[in-house]
Amino acid sequence: MAATQSTQRHGTTLWRAACRAAAALRAIHDEQVLMWELVWQSSRVPEDRAGPLAWTPSLDGPRLTGRQLPSPDEPQAACRP
Repeated sequence: MAATQSTQRHGTTLWRAACRAAAALRAIHDEQVLMWELVWQSSRVPEDRAGPLAWTPSLDGPRLTGRQLPSPDEPQAACRP
């Protein structure tokens, strides 16, 4: 009878440790998923912008995106390399 109680206590202790380890791994996984989602969202550029140029957030800081339209008053400038 004493051996059975000791085995049950040992099994219960192992089960609790396994549950704690699983909960810790779940929390780590959730943090990693959140981190990758935020990285993905920070590198996206919206399709419809108010003007031809827009500042968009990125991991390196704000980035100027879009295209610059030439003014109708200015002649076409020569392409620079």
